[in-house]
Amino acid sequence: MDTTNSLRLHPHLKQLFEDAESRHLTDAEFSNRVKAAKEIKSLEVEVVDATIQEVFRMYPFIEKHELAQGKCYRDVHYVSAYSTLAMLMNDPEWLRDKLLIWLKTILQAFHFPARDQKAEASTSQRVVSLEADKLPQPRSSIFETYSRLKHNYKERLSPETYALIEPLLKMSCDILASD
Repeated sequence: MDTTNSLRLHPHLKQLFEDAESRHLTDAEFSNRVKAAKEIKSLEVEVVDATIQEVFRMYPFIEKHELAQGKCYRDVHYVSAYSTLAMLMNDPEWLRDKLLIWLKTILQAFHFPARDQKAEASTSQRVVSLEADKLPQPRSSIFETYSRLKHNYKERLSPETYALIEPLLKMSCDILASD
């Protein structure tokens, strides 16, 4: 049996496991990142659905792209799920290398439509839209989508959990919409 990848040998976890030998981990020893991941998981469907609904009210994706709803849901879910894993690992580079660079290439290959200027937007949505307007298409719609994901998590997560996931969501938005 190969144990070279065992978590008990991980530099940050080794001491925790050694200290807990012959007993269960205490609640205090369970990582706040695990609690945060559970909170994110419990809200993810709601947050991803809200994000997609907001974006689809403002952008005519469904009219312009076949399977838009399914693909958008998949991509936004991937960013949420991979960001959560990266938060658990405390490894933003893993998120960048494993998902974001690849997804950026895919997303920016599409010719997404411009925002419908007649679409109603809440005050918080207008702030994001103003930032997105500074970018060329398709990058503006990508920026707006992932900024809304970040905003929707901010509205629903505890401040402690949001503080852990926010840098990864911001990085996702920044990389996916970058030149």
